[in-house]
Amino acid sequence: MQSFHGTFARPELPGRYAIVHGICEEQWPSHHGAWRQYDRAGAGRGRQRVQLCQWHGNPSLAGYAAGAVAPAPSDISKTRFGMTQMNIPRGESMTDQRSEPQEQASGSHLRLLILDDDPLVGETVRLMAASLGAESAYCRTADEFFTHVSEWEPSHILLDLVMPGVDGVEVIQRLAKMECQATLIIVSGVDSRVLDAAQRSARQHRLPIAGALSKPFSRSALATLLETVEVTPRLKLVATSPKAMPTSHDLARAMAEGEIGPVFQPKVRCSDGGLIGYEALARWTRGDTHICGPDTFVPLAEQSGQAARLTEVMADRSLAWLGGNFADLSHTIAINIPAQCLRDDQSVRAIADACARHGVAPERVVLEVTESGAIDPDSGALDVLTRARLMGMKLSIDDFGVGYSSLVQLARMPFSELKIDRSFVAELCHSCEAQAIDAAIIGMSNGLGMTTVAEGVEDLDTYMRLREMGCYAAQGYFIGRPMQASRAVAWSDIT
Repeated sequence: MQSFHGTFARPELPGRYAIVHGICEEQWPSHHGAWRQYDRAGAGRGRQRVQLCQWHGNPSLAGYAAGAVAPAPSDISKTRFGMTQMNIPRGESMTDQRSEPQEQASGSHLRLLILDDDPLVGETVRLMAASLGAESAYCRTADEFFTHVSEWEPSHILLDLVMPGVDGVEVIQRLAKMECQATLIIVSGVDSRVLDAAQRSARQHRLPIAGALSKPFSRSALATLLETVEVTPRLKLVATSPKAMPTSHDLARAMAEGEIGPVFQPKVRCSDGGLIGYEALARWTRGDTHICGPDTFVPLAEQSGQAARLTEVMADRSLAWLGGNFADLSHTIAINIPAQCLRDDQSVRAIADACARHGVAPERVVLEVTESGAIDPDSGALDVLTRARLMGMKLSIDDFGVGYSSLVQLARMPFSELKIDRSFVAELCHSCEAQAIDAAIIGMSNGLGMTTVAEGVEDLDTYMRLREMGCYAAQGYFIGRPMQASRAVAWSDIT
């Protein structure tokens, strides 16, 4: 297979040139022909600037074209790779031929719908899709596109963010209203941070999204995203009788009767997957019935002055479980403590008493300071946290990077552990911003002699990336979901 790199010019059009590199006409005649045909058709209409997609792994057609090159054949034959003929009559442009979407004849289950105002980009992507065994349809306008979304039912949508008259965000919003289940691929030549923001927008609208590609992109990059079918479950509204919100009296009764207690989510070392310990997470159940979530009853406890009591209940039951099942091991238990419980040492003393009662060394306890409110530096919190450290307990600053967690609190308080907020972890493999933020947090934490825990780890790629970045521990659904006490013990036996 041969390739070449050259600059071609037409003598009758001084200064008008085209740059082509990595083309092998013998191997990819349709791509070379398509490029020449497009420029020939546009020769009399002023300067044409066309961005072409680069193909990695094969001799490629890439770069920018300006003006026209040698005349092209009147149509383009099928290549040895089975790409569909384009059949553009001599003297007509691709723009003239693309007023209606055209579909690939294929039996593939992959159906790619393309929205891009540039006809050459659209045709190039269609040829890529065809070589990957996918059906495709190309639309230049939003109206054509949404008609095809409804009628053609694509498995994937390739969306250019920058379109005349409509932008990608508007398209994303409308797709969300349509409850579109096609997996989205976002493409554009804009800044990578804008691409990242568009991906986050799609996810916030609960659209399945495979990822984003910067133009020009490779055939292999497109192939990777076409293999991704992300299923985003949609919440269905079911007519039910309204459920009464619990009152402070209900909460007090539930704690007294043992309805509120812990479930346990494991934390493992990123380096070898070894079990470090568990985080105790509060749940309110009555028998097998789930009453309400912690996002409801924890704020209620704080608002009604019962946060300290809730912390003591959770600590006592969690430490009883740890002491009863892991007495001879070094597994830790993380217990959440609201910032308002740091105004005095009542909660920390109660936790220390529970350690003694259940035979658990304080060194095995991690107090996770949750940030529902800022830690008041004048409230006595510094004294309380320092005493907890002197008792041997570890201190973790939870959800670092959002809310009230800050560098000021990190510098002032004697924390030994830092938990990266799940919003940064979830975007780690999709966002350059998240990668930079996570790397900075891990580097800072390591530099301060603290351990770093990433919460919300939900796939292997994220776990491996965190390990490469030097993160100490991971927690999330990929490791293990929150489990009832007996199941958590069984889980530890097989790890």
